[in-house]
Amino acid sequence: MAVLKNVTRVETTRFGQKTWILLDNAGSPIEAFSHFCEKNSSYAYATQKRYAEVVSQFIDYLIESNVFGQPATKSHLNAVIDAYPVFLRDGSDLLCSRLMQSVKDHPEDLWLLVVAQELTKPPLKPSSFSNILAAINRFLRLSESLAIEAFERASIAGIKHDNHFQNLIGALSGADVLSEAEKRKLRQNSMLGSVIRFKGEGLTRPRRLKTITDAPQQGTHHLDFPIESVMRLVNATISWRDKALWLLLAASGIRVSEALNLRWSDIDIENQKVFVLDPNGRRFGGDMTPLERTRFKGRTVSMTYLIQPFRQNFFQALEQYVKCEYVPLRGAGRESYVFQYVESQRRGTPYVGVSDAALNSNFQSACSRAEINGQQPSNTKKWTIHSLRHLYGVYMLNDYPIDISAGKYGLDLVEVQMLMGHANISSTRHYARKKRRNLASKLEQADLKLLGMDASHQFQPLKIGSPQSK
Repeated sequence: MAVLKNVTRVETTRFGQKTWILLDNAGSPIEAFSHFCEKNSSYAYATQKRYAEVVSQFIDYLIESNVFGQPATKSHLNAVIDAYPVFLRDGSDLLCSRLMQSVKDHPEDLWLLVVAQELTKPPLKPSSFSNILAAINRFLRLSESLAIEAFERASIAGIKHDNHFQNLIGALSGADVLSEAEKRKLRQNSMLGSVIRFKGEGLTRPRRLKTITDAPQQGTHHLDFPIESVMRLVNATISWRDKALWLLLAASGIRVSEALNLRWSDIDIENQKVFVLDPNGRRFGGDMTPLERTRFKGRTVSMTYLIQPFRQNFFQALEQYVKCEYVPLRGAGRESYVFQYVESQRRGTPYVGVSDAALNSNFQSACSRAEINGQQPSNTKKWTIHSLRHLYGVYMLNDYPIDISAGKYGLDLVEVQMLMGHANISSTRHYARKKRRNLASKLEQADLKLLGMDASHQFQPLKIGSPQSK
């Protein structure tokens, strides 16, 4: 592991278990790190230790980049977060070499050159990338609750901040009602909440990075799950949680990470609505009623559109999940996560930290039980849980009924882009398909026209093998 410059990681014991704390250069513990380690206590010791090492390096990087608990603009905070996966991929030496050649033309990257020179980090092996980012994204998600508490604590103390990290840090400098330790804690925790707000999807892998485990999925990036097989898949799973999760993904097209981060306050059961985190306003945040906006206490969310019959089936499965598997957490209420582990060893803990490998293993096992694998284009390709999002995109762009009598199906590209929260419309274009039914409808309309009939006539074709009148 790389040497830490701005923090010191110390192994300690809490509740009879080994854990870690992270001290800044002033010797003060970083609360968010301690909170993260405590939440990982149900993991194997090796996993806990690895996650602690990964996140301590990430915090070291944030401090060196002058954003952790310090005044920083939104653009700089975004740049720091976006650069970290690239820093991991290239390592200090390669990144410094590239930046020294380009920094004259891009002086805005000078901060990253300084950071890369100060922090010694070897390039990360591609096979380790997924686990590293999983740990960091889990840390950011778990820290969101601390950020909410930071803003609430500041409000109680009479400090105005408008739920903005920059405003709070600026206001804290003149706040005499809080101790220096409390101010430092509020600065750090509010900053982490801002990362989630600006980067709802968390850190993602940089492009042009391949791993050995990527090979079986090659060519499946836009492979959509067959819509006619969804209910067979759902009936083949062994838990109500997975039934509800998969139906939600098929019904709404939201990302798996968005589904796993859902809180009970995000679900309107009575009106069958689901809201997701939408920091960039790409979905339907502006169309929410004032009452809907107030329920989220500053969280930037938007509505989703759930297609039938999966919408109805999702809420039915959700009801059974709550009755049979869900473990209510004391004091958590509507802000607790919807999806939990139902497996005996970790039952009741948030499912938000589950690995992609575990999700896809459950999904592919259900596909095998339902004998859906045979419908795939190639034996080398396997369905992944992400294919349910592609199902939604393909259906809404090609098959959603607009005017059946006129043979018109599919929403406009821009409409589907908004439904799915795509940043770039080129991502939406990948879902365009030439569907057989669309072609068959056009051919049928042409046949009717040649026969001098319109679509309102009932046209009964001859049945093969039936007697014909002379």
